[in-house]
Amino acid sequence: MKRFCVWLGVWMAAALACAVSVGAQEKYALVIGNGAYTTVSKLKNPVNDANDMKGALEGLGFQVALLTNAGRVDMEDAVERFKRKLEGSSGAYGFLFYAGHGVQSNGENYLIPVDADIRSEAYLPDRAVSVQAVLNELNAAGNALNVIVLDACRDNPFSWNRSGTRGLRAVGSQPADSILVYATSAGSTAADGEGRNGLFTEQLLKNLKTPGLEVYDMFRRTSGDVIAASEGEQRPALYSQFFGTAYLGTEPAAQPVAQQTLPVPAPQQSQAAAYAGMVLVPAGTFTMGSNGGESDETPHRVTISKAFYIGKYEVTQKEWRDVMGSNPSYFKGDNLPVENVSWLDAVEYCNKRSVKEGLSPAYTISGSDVTWNRGANGYRLPTEAEWEYAAKGGGSDAYEYVGSNDAGNVAWYKDNSGWSTHPVGTKAANSLGIHDMSGNVDEWCWDRYSSYGSAAVTDPMGAASGSNRVRRGGSWFDDTRYVRSAYRDVDSPTSRSSDLGFRVARL
Repeated sequence: MKRFCVWLGVWMAAALACAVSVGAQEKYALVIGNGAYTTVSKLKNPVNDANDMKGALEGLGFQVALLTNAGRVDMEDAVERFKRKLEGSSGAYGFLFYAGHGVQSNGENYLIPVDADIRSEAYLPDRAVSVQAVLNELNAAGNALNVIVLDACRDNPFSWNRSGTRGLRAVGSQPADSILVYATSAGSTAADGEGRNGLFTEQLLKNLKTPGLEVYDMFRRTSGDVIAASEGEQRPALYSQFFGTAYLGTEPAAQPVAQQTLPVPAPQQSQAAAYAGMVLVPAGTFTMGSNGGESDETPHRVTISKAFYIGKYEVTQKEWRDVMGSNPSYFKGDNLPVENVSWLDAVEYCNKRSVKEGLSPAYTISGSDVTWNRGANGYRLPTEAEWEYAAKGGGSDAYEYVGSNDAGNVAWYKDNSGWSTHPVGTKAANSLGIHDMSGNVDEWCWDRYSSYGSAAVTDPMGAASGSNRVRRGGSWFDDTRYVRSAYRDVDSPTSRSSDLGFRVARL
C-alpha cells in the first residue's frame, strides 16, 4: 500500500530516568529544514521552522547543528555526526527536527532532499533518506531516550502517486526508549499554517518554551492546541516506548509538603453526610492482574480483608478548590476532574479535607516523607489492590474495561475525548456504581511500584521502598490498551500532568 505526504518534522530526544537531573544531561540537536526544492513544489515554512526550532532548543541548553535546503549526502552525513555525539554519553538528550517534503511508499517513510530527482517510486531508496534508517542509527547510539516527531503532511508532491492517499504510516520498528509523535494521525494530512510556521510546529514551539513542562505534558498541550486551532481537523498521535520522566528544559524543583500542625477537628458529621459521594466496597477476594501478556500484570489472588469506601467520582476541581483554595488544572471546569496534581499534592489534600470534616488525618507528612496511619478514619488514596478490586466490582466483574467490554460505554479516551477531560459521571458506572475508573484522568494510588508475584496475598500495600508511585485507569489521552481495568502505570510522586488526578478512599 502506498501513502504520500508533503512535509514533516522529525525530532528526537534522549533522556535519563526520572531520578537523574536534566541539568546533568548532555543535550544535542540536529535541525533540518528543506524548502527550496528543484524538482517538486517549493515549501514556504520548513526553513523558518528549522531556524525557530534552533533558537528554541538553544534556549533549553541544546548544542544545535542546523542544516537547511540540504541534499541527501549532507543529510546522511549530519545524521551520522549526530549519532556519534549521542554515542559519547549514554544519558545524553538528542533532538532531531526535520521539516520538508516527505513521502510514504511500500510501507516505508522517506525524507526528500531538496535536489532529489525522483521520477518514480523505484528511485526512492536510492535518492531519498529512509526514516527507518535514521531511527536505526539513533537507536544504535545507545542514549537514554529517542523522541521522534513527524510533522506531516501537506500534499503529494509527485505525479506518480497511484494510491491517492496522503500521510505517513506508523514507523514499523520503533527504537527502544523512544517517543514517536506524529503532527497528525497516520495516513492524514496536516495544515501548513497561515503564518511563519506550520500549524504543528507553531504550537510545538510555544509549548517547548513553556518552563517546567515534562516531555509528555508538553506533547499533550501541543496536541490539544493543534486540535483546537484546527477545529478538530488535525489530531496529532503519540506512540511511546519510554516509561520514565524527562524534561527537555529545566526540571521544576520539587515542592514537598511541609510538616503540618493540624487544627482541632470539627464536630463529626452524620453517617449519611460523612460518606456522601462515596461507595461502600465489601471485603472479599479476587484475581488481580490479567492474562493479557503484560509483564507486570501477573494474575494472582488478593484478599481485601476489610470493607472500605471509595469515591464515586474522581475528585473534582470544585472539591479541590474548596479545600486547597486554588485550581492547578489545565482544563478548567468545576465538575471536571482536578488534574495537574502530584502524588504529594493528593495526600496533602486528603489530610486537609479530613481536618475540615472533623476526621483523623490518614497521613503524617514531613517534607516528602509520608507515613500512612492505617487506623485513621480520614480521607486517603486507595491502595492499588483496593483500586482494582473496586474497579472490578468487588471482584465480581470480568470486563476488560471498568464496567464494560466496550471502552466507549465507560471511558473518555483518545478516540472520543476530543483531547480533553470531561465532567465526572458522564459515562456509565460499573456494577458498584463507580464512574470514570477507565479513562478521563489517570488516578494516583498509595503504593510504591513493584512487579507482582504469583502468590496469594492479603491487603498488599506495594513495595517497601522505591521512589515511584502507581497510577491507574488511563486517561483522555490514551488508547484502549491503557484504560483496561488491569493496566498499570508508574510516575514520580512529584510529577504533574494534565491527564493525572485521583479519587479518595476511607475506612
